[in-house]
Amino acid sequence: MEPVTQALLGAATAELVAGKSLPRPTALVFGALIGMSPDLDVLLGPLNNGYGEWLYHRGTTHSLWFGFAIGPLLGWGLWKWRDPERTTPLSAWIKLAIIALVTHPLLDGFTPYGTQLFAPFFRDRFAWNGVAIVDPFYSVILGAGVFLAATQRITPIARRKALILCVALSTSYLFAGLAVNQWVENDLRRAVAEESLGGDLSKIERVRAYPTIFQPWLRSFVLRTGDTAFVGLHSWQEAGCPAWQEHSRKAPPPAIPAITDSQEVKLLEWFADGDTATFVRREPNGIRHVRIEDVRYSWASPNARGMWGLEARVTEHGELLGRIQRFPRPATDAEDIRRVQRLLIGKLPAAGGGWIRPANCSSVPR
Repeated sequence: MEPVTQALLGAATAELVAGKSLPRPTALVFGALIGMSPDLDVLLGPLNNGYGEWLYHRGTTHSLWFGFAIGPLLGWGLWKWRDPERTTPLSAWIKLAIIALVTHPLLDGFTPYGTQLFAPFFRDRFAWNGVAIVDPFYSVILGAGVFLAATQRITPIARRKALILCVALSTSYLFAGLAVNQWVENDLRRAVAEESLGGDLSKIERVRAYPTIFQPWLRSFVLRTGDTAFVGLHSWQEAGCPAWQEHSRKAPPPAIPAITDSQEVKLLEWFADGDTATFVRREPNGIRHVRIEDVRYSWASPNARGMWGLEARVTEHGELLGRIQRFPRPATDAEDIRRVQRLLIGKLPAAGGGWIRPANCSSVPR
């Protein structure tokens, strides 16, 4: 999640495990700072020919072993620096550092971006899709606990009880998001299969619902069959009536070997966990402009397209013209903002203009 929420989680958990042994507000302050620190891996973005953002962010610093290996060293260093008189227990500093480092990747694992919990030994990405990367409902609950833990207006016992309650409620919110996603995915299977697959659920390879920012009721989704990605939106307010567009998952001939065999596209497919779509535009002389897009975050797009991905030009004989490269994120205008505002209150796109909705949803007000 974003740094403020990670700081809140680091502060809250550090206070719970070490607050009694350290002078206030030591655990809160250093828990917050350490809780944010794994995201310093964004500085590795320029590496790997500019693909470090995909490969290294939420990588080794977000692995579970990292906190248990680095935490004791960091705790010892803080103890030496902040307590030269050795009036506080070393164990409290070590517990503070470990818990702040370990809870960071666990929280990130609940978001759609994906977290490499065993990097660099295994590069599998874990994304449980319980909460968006920015969710004020979760953050406010956690922030209330940290605020109460920091205040002097209530007793120490009351502060601790309030913090435990807020951590428990915010954690329950994460797991509730997992349950909601399971319900949404089942709803999507039925709706898309009945409308576009002749009711045949066996054609569906996988469906993933992704929380979107600022609220819990709007999900984007990618439902995959062999050659098609159904990319769209689902709202609690219109259960059973999602909206989607259909995109090809495959690069057509002659672009197949030139594109799909490249290291860049293999990296994108890994990064997006296979939730990509392919778009081809024909140019003069048989040249094809091919874009492969990560469509997990397509919810703000007017045509269910990805925010990032790769593009290349291919000749009629399947030869690359130039390099495969990342394309820039699309610019945002006033209409984009108005569309996002409508989506965030649960108003899905109407059928037409490429958007598809189940036939029995035609009377749904939009």
